[in-house]
Amino acid sequence: MRYITPAMIASASVALAATDTPKQPNIVLFLVDDMGWQDTSVPFGPDTTAYNRTFHTPAMERLAASGMKFTQAYACSVSSPSRCSLFTGANAARHRVTNWTYARDESTDGVGPNDSIVPPEWNINGVQRVPGIPRSYVGPSFVDELRDAGYHTIHVGKLHLGSTRTPGEYPYNWGFDVNVAGGPNGGLATYLSEKNYGHDENGRRTSRFAIEGLEKYWGSGTFVTEALTQEALKELDRARDYGTPWFLYMSHYAVHVPIDRDMRFYQSYVDRGYSPKEAAYASLVEGMDKSLGDILDWLDKTGEADNTIVIFMSDNGGLGAHGGWRDGAEHTQNAPLRSGKCSLLEGGIREPMIVRWPGRTEPGSVQPRYVMIEDFYPSIMEMAGLSADSIRPDGK
Repeated sequence: MRYITPAMIASASVALAATDTPKQPNIVLFLVDDMGWQDTSVPFGPDTTAYNRTFHTPAMERLAASGMKFTQAYACSVSSPSRCSLFTGANAARHRVTNWTYARDESTDGVGPNDSIVPPEWNINGVQRVPGIPRSYVGPSFVDELRDAGYHTIHVGKLHLGSTRTPGEYPYNWGFDVNVAGGPNGGLATYLSEKNYGHDENGRRTSRFAIEGLEKYWGSGTFVTEALTQEALKELDRARDYGTPWFLYMSHYAVHVPIDRDMRFYQSYVDRGYSPKEAAYASLVEGMDKSLGDILDWLDKTGEADNTIVIFMSDNGGLGAHGGWRDGAEHTQNAPLRSGKCSLLEGGIREPMIVRWPGRTEPGSVQPRYVMIEDFYPSIMEMAGLSADSIRPDGK
């Protein structure tokens, strides 16, 4: 793989106007959890498919129309390995986090039918910034480099880099000035404020996947995707006052299970004839898309759009029908790609990706060259105008 160089973007773009003192751009990295290649009205293949016609994602359409669509973008087949590669620039073969992480020193590998099959000795405690934690990879952080270069750094949503009771579990240890709702959990107990996002009426956790830090929204009727978006917009308002470039990592828990109904959008899919399961899933996708649209609106309203790079990506392939979460035959929910999340087949690793880099990406352009999630580290460094010495060994 080769990282997303300015030359790659220029091959299907307009040239950036030269300036004597170029201003460092703001950067939004909008990462979706478990969103499949087909979970959007934007076609990433040669044809518009039945799945593309199912989903309503006008903000993604807007971003693709104003930026560059990458049709061969890849990540790992499950969350933690992708995110570890994103932050450290290391391929999964190097950081050796090959499954999702949560509890310290505990593997999340399932028990196979044959006792003679021994799970590999992978790094079950994730990635760290400091040595001393067993079964971990110690690596750099592109966010640290951005902050060292003067960026104000904001984390909103899911982190999922290090296991519980390790330094890698919290965003502050990865270079973030601000953390909203990020920690070691790789999923969420519920999207519903009526259930206090996984807490009882006394504030006690009812699930290990309870989301912390959103207490002000408990019982308010605010879907968690919306709560995170509102918090992100508040942090962007603050960031504008600092007079420095800023980086927003908008890392949604959506569209991870449980597939709760986002009632702002659910009924429209029922009215179109979709089953309750599929209508609920489509409502999660549309709620995520509204978040993207709200951030794009904020950029336009504040005049920041022309100096802000927006990168859209998913962390792994879309959820299939296994586990009873989706309707239809198993392994078909990302068709024409085969299978989905947790599979190394194409449906499990191919992602929807869009980049809007003002002055660099030609509106409505398409880039068919291969990119991988570890390419993001050196790419973001170069986008921010930082030294090539920052480029990691695997993302090139």
